[in-house]
Amino acid sequence: MYQFFIAIILVLGGTSFWLYNENQTLTENNLKLNYAVEEQKETMRVMQENFEKQGKALQNLSRRNAQIEADKDKYLQILSKHNFEKLAVAKPGLMELRFNKGTDEVLRELENDTKEISSLDSTSSND
Repeated sequence: MYQFFIAIILVLGGTSFWLYNENQTLTENNLKLNYAVEEQKETMRVMQENFEKQGKALQNLSRRNAQIEADKDKYLQILSKHNFEKLAVAKPGLMELRFNKGTDEVLRELENDTKEISSLDSTSSND
């Protein structure tokens, strides 16, 4: 009879030990999962901030593109009204000065745009 009680005590002790180890493992896993969830939340927050920055940058680029398109249309309209070949033959000095001035302006704007894009690239790589 004593052997029966000892066997039951051993079985209950072994089961309790196994359950205790399982509980410890589950507790550790729960802590790891909670940490992973917090990490994912932080990642999502950073991604949301980056998405908002990209949206604002895209809006600014769209506005700038619309402005450039309007300028292009204005210049094309001006160019379509004049016969530059005829003017260049009739007044070559005047046309050379105007073309050089226009070329300088275009190159200056291109340089400014390039600087602006370069500053955007360096700003985004620092974030």
